[in-house]
Amino acid sequence: MENIVKMLAVHTNSTMEMIYKKMIWPLYKTHEHALDALKEILDGNLTLLEKMKVDQKIKDELVKILKERLVPQPVKIRADFKLTCYTFDGIEAIKEALLSGEKKGTEKIPIKFTMIGSPLYECTLTTINKKEGYDMMNQALEEVKKCIKAKNGSYLLETSPMIIGDDEKSLSEQLREAKKENEEEEESEEDNQEGIKANLPAFDANEFKIRKTKK
Repeated sequence: MENIVKMLAVHTNSTMEMIYKKMIWPLYKTHEHALDALKEILDGNLTLLEKMKVDQKIKDELVKILKERLVPQPVKIRADFKLTCYTFDGIEAIKEALLSGEKKGTEKIPIKFTMIGSPLYECTLTTINKKEGYDMMNQALEEVKKCIKAKNGSYLLETSPMIIGDDEKSLSEQLREAKKENEEEEESEEDNQEGIKANLPAFDANEFKIRKTKK
């Protein structure tokens, strides 16, 4: 925040104190943090910009700086749901429902459905506009629900749409990792068993007969 204010002050021959008083601090009246408000301005919320009591050239310069400093990062949104249809053409009904949901996406923001493990499915999309992403995913899920219900199937939302961060992994990724860990554990157990067999002394039938005779 301070770097943005400094840059704006230098570019417009203004004081940092004036920028804070007339542009930044008023934003805290409507937002928890001024940075959130500046991001909204960058997304096109001109109402916030119009309320600032400064010259238009300063406002224009602020927008220019925000475009350089606050480049929006794409986020991945996902939701998990169960989908079943036990009618004669149930498989086709599920396919049609998913395809109808995908049509709610766009070329810019495509929506993807992935089967984690029947009947569990995952819906994902990537966007730089969180609100738009949430709206599109909710519309897609609603379309899937409507289509499968029309075919006498069932739909159950397991996990509501949410942003996947760097520290958060999707359910499908967790399942893949769990499967990999299980396979590694099984291989480790097999190696241990082979090691135990290798360390056992060889069985000598003649020696066994001799010992038995002595008794």
